[in-house]
Formats: sequence, C-alpha cells, structure tokens
Amino acid sequence: MERYKFDITAQTLTLSAAFAEAMNDPTSAEYALVCRFQRDFPSLRIVRKTHATPTRYKNSDGSITTRNKHNGLTYERMERFMSALGDDGVDYLEAYFTLREKAEAMCASPYTVVSAWFMKQFPKFRSNPLFYLDERPAIIDFSALVEKAKKPSAIEGESDKEIA
Repeated sequence: MERYKFDITAQTLTLSAAFAEAMNDPTSAEYALVCRFQRDFPSLRIVRKTHATPTRYKNSDGSITTRNKHNGLTYERMERFMSALGDDGVDYLEAYFTLREKAEAMCASPYTVVSAWFMKQFPKFRSNPLFYLDERPAIIDFSALVEKAKKPSAIEGESDKEIA
C-alpha cells in the first residue's frame, strides 16, 4: 500500500491517512521525512489522499456493477436504435412514443419509466446490439411500469371541492 506520493514537477506531497496520522508524532520517521521534504522544497504543498468508493448499481437480475446501465442512454439514442431496426422498428417506436407520452403526463420521472421499458425490451442493447438485426422480441406491455411510477396526487383522498 502506498503511504505517500511525491510529485516533483508539481511539488506536491500526497499523504495517506495512516501516514498523516503517524506524521503527527514529532519522534516518528514520517515526521522526519516530511521535514526533509519541506526543507528541500520550500514551496512544497502537502495534501491528504482521499478515497472515493465507487458507486454500485444493482441490476434487475440481482447482480451488482459499478456502471449505470442507463448512462448515456438518451431519448434520441433510443429512437435512433429502434429506427435502425427497419420496418419492425416502427412498431417499437409506436409503443415507445405511446409510453413516453403517458409517462410524461402521469409520472414524476418519465425518463426512468421509458428507459426501464427500453432496457427490458432490448436487454442485449449494451452487450450485443447487433443481436436485434435477426431477433425481434415481442413488444413488452408497459402499463405496469406506468402504474408503478405514477405521480402521487397533490391531495389524496379528498374529493374536489366547489369554489364559492
């Protein structure tokens, strides 16, 4: 494990958390090393290394990845893909536009619903998009997706009141 890293051109000393903790003791070897660096390089900048834990995404099959499967998937990209399927793509586009229209009218997050349908409709889109040149899966019913993501009503349980 790397405890420190020195960049001579930027004159930066990057310390790990363990090294920085040990450096706080004036009798330690780490303290002596940092003092030597500061003496030899008066404009030395000392920074602590930070560690960013990679984001984890849970897929519908239960597997965990570090890449968001919807990353880079825009409405335009979905439409282009379905258009490239030729005559069969027209049916997919019709279902797509119907879903998109309903989702925008009824859901708080329409893109989430549309992209979820697209990824269920074309599960090999990321790994092997050419698969769909020969194979045409049946169009998936999207009504369950829309129901699940419907916007909560502003006032639930109350009937409309007349304004006097």
